[in-house]
Amino acid sequence: MIRLLGLLSALTLLAFPVVRGSSAAPGADEPLREVVVTLTSPALAGRDTAANRAAIDREHARFASELEVAIPEAMIHWRYRLVLNGAAVVVPERALQRLSQLEYVTSVDAGASYTVATVSAADAKRATRRWQSGLPNQGDGVKIGIIDDGVDHRHPYLSPAGYTMPAGYPKGQTEFTTAKVIVARAFAPASTAWRNARLPFDTEQSEHGTHVAGIAAGNAGTIANGTSISGMAPRAYIGNYKALSVPTDADVGLDGNAAELVAAIEAAVADDMDVINLSLGEPEVEPTRDLVALALDGAARAGVIPVVAAGNDFDDFGKGSLSSPGSSALAITVAAVTIPDATGNSALAEFSSSGPTALSLRLKPDVSAPGVSILSSLPGGRYSSWSGTSMASPQVSGVAALLRERHPTWPVSVLKAALIGSGDTVWVGSQAAPPTRGGGGLVNPVRADVPLILATPASLSFGLVAPGVSTPAQIEISDGGAGGGTWDVAVETISSAAGSSLVVPTTVSAPGVLALTATVDSTATDGDLSGFVRLSRGVDVRRIPFWLHVSRPALAAATPRSLTTRSLINGNTKGKPSRVSRYRYPEVPVDGPVSAVLQGPEQVFRFVLTRRVANFGVAITRRGSGVRVEPRVVSAGDENRLTGYAALPLHLNPYLAQFGEPVLVAGALRPQPGRYDIVFDSRTTAGAGAYTFRFWVDDTRPPTVKLVQPRVKRSAPVLVRVADGGAGVDPGTAVATIAGKEQVTSWRNGVLRISTKGIFPGTYRLRLQISDYQESRNTENVPPILPNTRVLNAKIAIS
Repeated sequence: MIRLLGLLSALTLLAFPVVRGSSAAPGADEPLREVVVTLTSPALAGRDTAANRAAIDREHARFASELEVAIPEAMIHWRYRLVLNGAAVVVPERALQRLSQLEYVTSVDAGASYTVATVSAADAKRATRRWQSGLPNQGDGVKIGIIDDGVDHRHPYLSPAGYTMPAGYPKGQTEFTTAKVIVARAFAPASTAWRNARLPFDTEQSEHGTHVAGIAAGNAGTIANGTSISGMAPRAYIGNYKALSVPTDADVGLDGNAAELVAAIEAAVADDMDVINLSLGEPEVEPTRDLVALALDGAARAGVIPVVAAGNDFDDFGKGSLSSPGSSALAITVAAVTIPDATGNSALAEFSSSGPTALSLRLKPDVSAPGVSILSSLPGGRYSSWSGTSMASPQVSGVAALLRERHPTWPVSVLKAALIGSGDTVWVGSQAAPPTRGGGGLVNPVRADVPLILATPASLSFGLVAPGVSTPAQIEISDGGAGGGTWDVAVETISSAAGSSLVVPTTVSAPGVLALTATVDSTATDGDLSGFVRLSRGVDVRRIPFWLHVSRPALAAATPRSLTTRSLINGNTKGKPSRVSRYRYPEVPVDGPVSAVLQGPEQVFRFVLTRRVANFGVAITRRGSGVRVEPRVVSAGDENRLTGYAALPLHLNPYLAQFGEPVLVAGALRPQPGRYDIVFDSRTTAGAGAYTFRFWVDDTRPPTVKLVQPRVKRSAPVLVRVADGGAGVDPGTAVATIAGKEQVTSWRNGVLRISTKGIFPGTYRLRLQISDYQESRNTENVPPILPNTRVLNAKIAIS
């Protein structure tokens, strides 16, 4: 699910309760899935003509007509035209293949889920200094869409006093609007039964969006806890797009699905928002199938400025921890730093996620902004200091609103380039932060207002570069206003793998082309080359961030064993070569939640995927005595190309009690066809040995359960037969209650034994929830929330 990024992301090791049910409970006789269908024509963003709109309308009409005939039970939940061309459709699971065969359908994707991205602020102290924009304007008339968990329109920080409702507004559920909060819409999953899901503000669950809205556009001069505060663009209007509606643990708040997020982005573009802020995220999925990131690209093409939080996973997942949809190519992705001190310096927040993006290898984040101890509004007239990249993102949304007011004709790309190129250095200790941590640096609104020159692209990722390879690149340097002429060029190197360098000319003309070459010697060592191309003219300086990783994959020398069967398979790492000790991306730090260094021998299995699937994975079901073998999944022959978070043996599903715990499972979500290596690695030579694992492909079904006997004698266990032909039953996920009281369970030979100890004779309600191993990979569930989980409700009699 999409997680709000003002709270620590869901992958920090928090304790989550087991989900006790949902409106579309797993195990129903006819399970429903909400999927996003993409149609043939490109979206209207950037090409919104009458002819193109008519063509898309015809496609939608034909698709709806065919859908009604082919799958009468299906329901179109949302329609997309502007940022994607397609629809969110609720269909029976059995009909998914039929859906993909309809005319005009190019893809059918299960949507990712997201939540807020905030660090818990229980111990955060109120900031004593405020970060000011330095610009003379206040965002009058500019509209900022907050796509989040809802905004409290009654909060004094968002008071409508002194505002006039603009023409054509209010929009949405108008009883939740004011002359300040001019749009109020809710986007809830079709199947949810949560009582407040379809309201644009949830009095029981919404908090995060109100805090974010205040940072972006809270009214100037508001007194909060004895301090005068102001949003970055205090006269801007707010659009409230509540796309996170599914209750989870109180520390995380509301979650939302990709289908709803795309619908909210589509609505914000249609409602003529100037800026949209998404302080939310989840681990990156395969970039061509990352629906929300692609929708943000569409919004940018439509002229709306998308600003996204980078995520808060650095402490646990290190390099490559930057979340989606911050991975969007065209969005402005924001890291968190401290508020500038008396010298004007800012320190990078330790939690702020790092690039490159795990799968697309993009250089992100783009910029940095204060995100530590930020005082802002909470529902009910309250104020509090929160920390997280969720708090940094609306700072930049506010700055973007100020720049949009001052430069209404600037395309999104120009505004983004102006912000990246004009940033101030941010620090990690006594060292300048690499661009994979801080992007172009701390946003400097005054300098961005007069960019002088603009670079296209504004930052440069060379990706993984092999030794002995030279990679040329060109950057177009345009005159951004009074920037014409000759600029001196130099390289500010932040990190440098031995034998690598970036070669640049000594000068460049604006307008003109800057030709540069990343050179990696044949003897170069594995590591990063990163920093900034520095363009200077007198006292004026502009910078272009760059990054590459010198890659010497040791797995290229391995002789993998072909993996074709989908049953239990025996393996043994003892006596095998020890070629690899570290994997990336993400690159887990030494004190991370799973093993960062695996110095023992490894065994490699090669799997060739020939079609698009929802997932594939492995689970170690048995290890010999003293054996410490763990799985990883990478692109064939390259330990630097993990399949993202899903490749790590950690429980990733926030809806299960095991969330955040180590688990001997690894896989890939929505992978592209290609060759993959499944590596079983040992922590030490002594930990090598025999193991057994299970392998599956495209498992989207929960286990089957059958109550063996509805009547048992007192103190005798209730027996439930559980089977799963795909990923296999994960007995550690079993949660059984009798009359609402949780009972001890044990597992043997396909039968789950549920204790009745201490229960008196009588008739009771039994509830059992149990998952397969794939569920531990699912960071992107759609309703039902747990697609690989079965729930059994039954009556039992104890005599």
